[in-house]
Amino acid sequence: MKIKEILEIVKGRPLKLRDADKEIKRFIIDSRKAQKDSFFVPLKGSKADGHDFIDDALKKGSSGYLTSIETDYKNGILVDDTLKALTEIGIFKRKKLKKAVGITGTSGKTTTKEILRFLLSDIFRVYATEGNYNNEIGLPLTLSNIPENTEVGVFELGASKRGDISKLVSISKPEVRVLTSVGHGHIEGFGSFEGVVQGKGEIFDGGEISVLPEDLKIYYMDRLKKYVTFGISDYADIKISEINITPEGTAGTVSYKNDKIRITVPVYSRALFNNIAAALSVLYALDINPVRSAEKLRDFSLPEGRGKVLRKGSLTVIDDSYNANPLSVKNAIETLSGIPSFRVLILGDMLELGDLSEQMHIKVGKEILSSDIDLILLYGRETYHTYTVIKDKKNSYHFDDKEKLYRKLMDSIKDKECVLLVKGSRGMRMEDIIEKVLQS
Repeated sequence: MKIKEILEIVKGRPLKLRDADKEIKRFIIDSRKAQKDSFFVPLKGSKADGHDFIDDALKKGSSGYLTSIETDYKNGILVDDTLKALTEIGIFKRKKLKKAVGITGTSGKTTTKEILRFLLSDIFRVYATEGNYNNEIGLPLTLSNIPENTEVGVFELGASKRGDISKLVSISKPEVRVLTSVGHGHIEGFGSFEGVVQGKGEIFDGGEISVLPEDLKIYYMDRLKKYVTFGISDYADIKISEINITPEGTAGTVSYKNDKIRITVPVYSRALFNNIAAALSVLYALDINPVRSAEKLRDFSLPEGRGKVLRKGSLTVIDDSYNANPLSVKNAIETLSGIPSFRVLILGDMLELGDLSEQMHIKVGKEILSSDIDLILLYGRETYHTYTVIKDKKNSYHFDDKEKLYRKLMDSIKDKECVLLVKGSRGMRMEDIIEKVLQS
């Protein structure tokens, strides 16, 4: 895309535009990521104004920039609202796709997206959300960076309150719309579990075909037209069964009509097959044989922080540190319990639970009590509620200092063959512990 095309799309006013024919390869909102052929979009935040970094971006190689204030720098485009302009660029790029898939849910969005990227890339030129760019800023940025000649886009749609999903689907307009799960994540913004149900259900307002868990269908019948369901129910279009953790990874059976396949995926996660079923349901919606495609997942792996398996000597680390909510923590506990080894859970606070935080952390404690986990190390203020439930019945410790937790961990696993699962909300930065363990 050339700068002169950007000018036309956003209907802006040129500011010292000397390189109108310059080809732009990437849009950025962080001046630190500026490089040759990038185009800087400054945004106003609560702590900083991106307009203060236009000069930095240009010095680092950006070929041009948007701005909502007059500047003296060359190759600028003046607009009323830089985020709105970025969104218009994203919508323009989105219209060039043959198909788009939108994915939301309390947990499983990223894993389902990665599975879809993996499977669809054998058939189409695919572009998917990078990292967690799934909100009202991240999605327009993602869409703006769709490469030329891309055929299918796979986009995460995040939400922390009602109305968020409606806004994101109005921008991305996915033909296939996926709900992976509904739980208590972000309940502080949604107000209640019922608020989460309704907020996530906004994804079904429009589109060509919907994909959702069979057991959630009852909540959305008034919104569903053409749909595909998945899950353990015999009524699901894509059925999963016989799921168990093995030394090689997670094994399970996928069934579609009279066809079925049993596979082992080199990822440790009891929730994995729910995400696999969601992804295969999308393939089914796109008229691609889901069972035949499932066989390819024997070579699938996850990105860091999302369940990626790391190994160092006799230690296996499951890096699930990127985020946590009650549903994903429950799945993590069940996963770790199923692995035959000395099992260690390191858990940080689940954030954004509002008034339900204490109740949800106590519930996690009860789930740990019924597990086969050998050692539990807890970090953060909220996990103290978990600790009060398990401290007299499980080998467990609570910390408000990561360094002390790390020392206890290393003392406890010395000379042991063990599996360590690390999880916590993004704000807890639980990956710090993984880095120390792997560097030791």
